[in-house]
Amino acid sequence: MRRTILAVIVVAMAATGCAAAATYPALTLPQNDGANADLGGVLHLRNAFLLSGTDPASPAPQQHLYAVLINTGNQPTRLEQVTVDGGGSVQLAGPVTLPPNRPVGTGNKPIGTVTGIRGNTVPMTFSFRGFEPLRVNVPVKSRIGQYTGLTP
Repeated sequence: MRRTILAVIVVAMAATGCAAAATYPALTLPQNDGANADLGGVLHLRNAFLLSGTDPASPAPQQHLYAVLINTGNQPTRLEQVTVDGGGSVQLAGPVTLPPNRPVGTGNKPIGTVTGIRGNTVPMTFSFRGFEPLRVNVPVKSRIGQYTGLTP
């Protein structure tokens, strides 16, 4: 009898946990302030953002691009370029190779720098070898709070 009661309690607790995840999508979606997108079910862009200066009213002439890139495919690929829609330019920090099942860009260093942009969000296109371009609106963050420790 005790085993039956214990089993009912365990099942009830598990069902409640699963229901909570379905009720609150924030429990299952990426929790970050940046742009998130998926490409072909294989490439995943997480927490892409630009880091500006400390004064939001005065954008920095050069902003740093941060992003985590994940390749869940079987073959490595490469981030060929990032462009700013409507003007501006992006200089990648170096070759950005995405090996299978290993995230890239997880440290506190940017993957590139961006110049010639304004605004709180910037439409950008990420181009990967062997894939269609991926367009996202990348938010601009001020170098305050949690962003002060990032390396320019």
